[in-house]
Amino acid sequence: GVEVQTDYVPLLNSLAMYGWQLTCVLPTPIVKTNREGNLSTKQIVFLQRPSLPQKAKKKESKVSNF
Repeated sequence: GVEVQTDYVPLLNSLAMYGWQLTCVLPTPIVKTNREGNLSTKQIVFLQRPSLPQKAKKKESKVSNF
């Protein structure tokens, strides 16, 4: 008789435009009760994004005068 509600959609939509993707959600043992008697838990959210290709740096010729 327990209903779990999560809403990660706003978070994921805001981060998706920067290339972030949800990889894992870990529940924590932290549980809080509000005035209505509803329980809430804290969760750890892991995100990742693919590495971006680095721009090729031009090799500058180093000239040394002796």
